[in-house]
Amino acid sequence: MSRRILGLILRIAVVVLALSAPASAFASTTHERLHGQLVNHAHEPLQPTCHGYSQTVMPLGQAITAVEWNCRPSGWRDGNTVSWLSFSGWTEGEPPLLLSSRITVFESLSIAAIADGAVQAVVHYSNDDARPRIAGPVFSLPMPATDAATDGFIVRIVRPHSVTIASEATVTSDPFDLAITPMSLILLAMVAGMLLMPLMLDAMFYVVLRERFVLLHAGMTMAMLAYVMFTGGVVHGFADVPVSLQAVLGPLVWAIGVGLGGLFTVAFLERDALPDWLRKTVIVIGWWTMLVPGFFALQLDATQPFDNQMYFLSIAAAIPTYLVAIVVALFSGSKAARYLIVAWMPIILASADRLLRGMGVYSAPASADQALYLAMALEVMIISLGVAERFLTVRRERDLALNQARSLGELSERDPLTDLLNRRAVVERFDSLRAAGFTTFALLDIDHFKTVNDTFGHGIGDNVLRAVARALQPDDDCIAVRMGGEEFLLLLRGRGAAQRAEQRRQAIVLHVANAAQLDRPVTASMGLVEAPAGALAEAGFEAIYRRADKLLYEAKEAGRNRTISERLQLFRRRHDTRRTVF
Repeated sequence: MSRRILGLILRIAVVVLALSAPASAFASTTHERLHGQLVNHAHEPLQPTCHGYSQTVMPLGQAITAVEWNCRPSGWRDGNTVSWLSFSGWTEGEPPLLLSSRITVFESLSIAAIADGAVQAVVHYSNDDARPRIAGPVFSLPMPATDAATDGFIVRIVRPHSVTIASEATVTSDPFDLAITPMSLILLAMVAGMLLMPLMLDAMFYVVLRERFVLLHAGMTMAMLAYVMFTGGVVHGFADVPVSLQAVLGPLVWAIGVGLGGLFTVAFLERDALPDWLRKTVIVIGWWTMLVPGFFALQLDATQPFDNQMYFLSIAAAIPTYLVAIVVALFSGSKAARYLIVAWMPIILASADRLLRGMGVYSAPASADQALYLAMALEVMIISLGVAERFLTVRRERDLALNQARSLGELSERDPLTDLLNRRAVVERFDSLRAAGFTTFALLDIDHFKTVNDTFGHGIGDNVLRAVARALQPDDDCIAVRMGGEEFLLLLRGRGAAQRAEQRRQAIVLHVANAAQLDRPVTASMGLVEAPAGALAEAGFEAIYRRADKLLYEAKEAGRNRTISERLQLFRRRHDTRRTVF
């Protein structure tokens, strides 16, 4: 470890000295700089001696004198029509055999061998000619033939979509320099395994407790796994993926993963951990990150001059937004935020490094991405612990709410005639029932009940009410309430809640017919409101009751013996509903 630190310090010192050196130190001619006397150790990959840019595609030989060359390890530029590189200074007798660089989309790449300032041999490649490598987002291409007179190479990259294809380019005389190392394989296998385990846990959690944050965590983890597969080159061990497709899929799944991270944050934090405005901001940034950087990740021909910069600039908005949200949640006492801050700091730092390298602020070998892979694995493992803890907390809250709902029967809050819960029992515990998942609100009223009482007497009317109570069939996922008179309420949760409520309404006819000898069928009308968690959070019992009562009135006006239902998207506006008539 000390050798690595010392090496890093020495490299930083060299860069600082180079940047602070007087201009006279670089007063040699362009030709001398292009074919300088920098000596490279045997088999060590050689970085570009100089780099330059142009808006026109000129011949390789002409570029030696026509391009404005920058021979410092800085000043990398993005969005030009052509990026130029020069290589020289290898050990005598060991000319480079392979060019290697970070995978990106480009139109063409040409390499010319130079001898005494003249083009000696040229090879031309397209994006599809590039050979991807396992264990890194890197491709390689063969260099042109050389002889003893070759003293340099010129590389012309036409319409590159990322500055890193130039800033991270190297040439080597030993093909084994580009071979996958055992440590790289072990690292990638370890990261992939660490990403797979949380997926299995999420699947088990979701079977038991269908919480949205579990699905979002699974989606985020799958995006990270796909990122490792594509940028780590692991996919090439299973399928022949073209470099042009790999160049798109890597940044695309990363944008999706970062965006899902914002949506996961909002769903994962406790309900009162964030103010409403900040919660909405994080959601907007999450969708922005999936859509805007996701679009620039496609690297279309029309966006070539700016898509790389726009990708990183637009995705950068997520970093401060998510950090602010986590810090605010921490100060509000959120337990979930503690997991987020520990898990996300390494990945935020590694992502910031990748962002700066991607924009050409500085260069580093593609192996620097291994820090990002490890940060992702660490993040998923820590967040998985947080998801498990949050899962247990939510489960305890729901079990407590369910126990409270069941204990209502032990209190004096039941209707003596039907033995159903009364209105007071539900109103006082409505928030707990909502937390337990009872988000479907069905209000029923017996049709023409006054006529039944007036014609057959109140004794028969009481039998009808008891038969209706038996038809409503309360269970663990359905709470039946007598609101008063001939009005009843069903609170339901789980899948198919609306259909189960409708089945109970239709069963009233048969139950009443068996319990009371009447010369007419007794039916019921129903107003049903499906209010998912997001909509229900903004309304209490009375607001939902008024909505259901209005729908019940509409069902009566429409001819009775029917249901009119609405599914709320946002409770504030009526047009944010979906209506169904049974």
